[in-house]
Amino acid sequence: MAGMDSASRYPALADLRARARARLPRFVWEFLDSGTGAEATGPRNRAALDRVRLMPAILQGEVPATTGVRFLGAAFDLPVGIAPVGMSGLIWPDAEVTLARAAAEAGIPYCLSTVASRTPEDLHDAVGAHGWFQLYPPRDPDIRADMLARARASGFGTLVLTVDVPVASRRERLVRSGLTQPPRLTPRLLAQVALRPAWAWGMACRGCPGCA
Repeated sequence: MAGMDSASRYPALADLRARARARLPRFVWEFLDSGTGAEATGPRNRAALDRVRLMPAILQGEVPATTGVRFLGAAFDLPVGIAPVGMSGLIWPDAEVTLARAAAEAGIPYCLSTVASRTPEDLHDAVGAHGWFQLYPPRDPDIRADMLARARASGFGTLVLTVDVPVASRRERLVRSGLTQPPRLTPRLLAQVALRPAWAWGMACRGCPGCA
């Protein structure tokens, strides 16, 4: 595998998914991968995406290819972005900073979650020109105003408002993995961590992530 680039090592997203699952403790993988309840929405979304078809235009002469797109008054190099994932730092050390830098380099949006493990200020130098901030609106108006002011001052210019989570979701796979709310390190979780030394070492060097 020495000398191979990422595209050669992981030619499909399924390869990346398998690699991630092999590197993460079970409770972390379930936190990342599980859905709510019977998880029926994921397969439906996948089926809807698979129904999208692209019609190639042939014999049209030389056509300059571009993946650029304009959205919300801004130009992006690709028609995709990095969605908000709560507690990304639990999945890998400094994940929010790493993802923000990657998005800035690729010319695409990076959206920071309300329940991130790093603060907006931590990402000020990494987020680039396309920083988005996802907000679960707090009931306290002073807290809400403070969060929005800090996000704007840290370079996040687009607000993504989430209004479809009135109560905590029921994620059954996550419960079966042993992860509780609030999280507690139990012998069961420690055993899962021991099986993933790369993840454990990274966390030991950076410290246990907390909700910022």
